[in-house]
Amino acid sequence: MKKTNTVLIAVILIFLGIFVYWGFKTSNVAKKKQIRDTVRIHTRHKESKRQQLQAVFKNDKVWGTLVYQNGESHKIKSVSAGYANYDKKIKNSSSTKYMLASLQKSYTATMIQILIDNGKLSMNTKLNQFYPGVRYSNKITIRNLLDHTSGIQMGEPAPKVSLTSDSSAVAWTLSHLKSTGKMYWSYTNANYILLAGIITKVTNKPYISVLNQYILKPLKLKNTAELDTNIINSSAKTYIFGNNIILHPVSYSLTSSELGCGNLYTTPLDYFKFVSALENGKLIPINALNELSRNHETAYSAGFYYFPEGQRADGIDNGYYNFYYDDKSKHTNMILMLNKGVSDTQGRAMIQQLENILVA
Repeated sequence: MKKTNTVLIAVILIFLGIFVYWGFKTSNVAKKKQIRDTVRIHTRHKESKRQQLQAVFKNDKVWGTLVYQNGESHKIKSVSAGYANYDKKIKNSSSTKYMLASLQKSYTATMIQILIDNGKLSMNTKLNQFYPGVRYSNKITIRNLLDHTSGIQMGEPAPKVSLTSDSSAVAWTLSHLKSTGKMYWSYTNANYILLAGIITKVTNKPYISVLNQYILKPLKLKNTAELDTNIINSSAKTYIFGNNIILHPVSYSLTSSELGCGNLYTTPLDYFKFVSALENGKLIPINALNELSRNHETAYSAGFYYFPEGQRADGIDNGYYNFYYDDKSKHTNMILMLNKGVSDTQGRAMIQQLENILVA
């Protein structure tokens, strides 16, 4: 009888052990499956957001690159579409060089502020110290030039041949600008060409040398350069908006005249690093940035348009469409560079679509 009980107890223990083992194994498998499913869902969500960003490019039928940061993450991400060079099948990327156009104005403004901080200039320095031949130059200040309130007006006439020096670009501007004496806001490249000329006069160095000294080398921006043959051959081509692949005509002679306001090429990543460093006090102190930007209170100053939650900048030239947008309230920071677009209106609308996806 005792032997029978012992056998029965052993059998029960064996079955109990098997039950516990399979229960543990089944639970462990379920947990692993739950983890895998969570990872898949997270991955699908990430891919979905990226696909949504790419869909904006596709739906708007544009080519170019978006570089961005959003949320509390400091990771810089990018999305690209289309080709930098369709014939050679070179696709756009965050390292593609685009013409910077008017986004260059913020580089010029930053160098002016550095010279102010070094005691070489002030916001009240008059234009007549450098270019007395300009009418009303005894009234026009550095501040006026930075803010487009100098009363100077000028279109965008292109020289017949490309200009080959800083001085020739300034001379071209001096011979074509009109100084009205009416000190209200009027946007013109001439203001920043004169500022670039002032930089060369104060430092006795070419514009690009000062740019290298104060901005490019400190930030290790190795993919930013002035217009030259190498840039023409290596930068993104521009294409006319539409279903067909047709090259957009580029006036390099016009670009050569846009010293300090449109003769630079850069990558979206390089520009993003520049503007981030500027805003974070790594190029100039925060109090200097506040002086340069008029405490971010005016509609336009020193290359940027300001709004209550942040700032933006546009650069349109020769078939390039560039848009910078920083919405501090939504922690969204973006640079969009297009080499196949149609208008600044389209680009700004794209920025809003892209932001809506990022903050969703």
